[in-house]
Amino acid sequence: MKTLHTARFEVGIHDQSKGMPHRHGWFEHNEYGDEFGGGLWFKDDVLVDYDGIGGYLPTEILDALAAEGFNVDDMRPEEV
Repeated sequence: MKTLHTARFEVGIHDQSKGMPHRHGWFEHNEYGDEFGGGLWFKDDVLVDYDGIGGYLPTEILDALAAEGFNVDDMRPEEV
């Protein structure tokens, strides 16, 4: 498992398990814990889904995942 730290979050990414088609992970706020946290699901190196908080994933989580080589483009909010 890999753990990433941002200014406000801890992000965990589990290694892909044998027999499982996808990797998964989680994120948790440093102050509010799992009340502002949730799960992450990856297909290959693409973030395909998340849960826990509604609407969007915070930019610092997306940036930390992108810095580790994950494609998070589809999870970024659309610019107006």
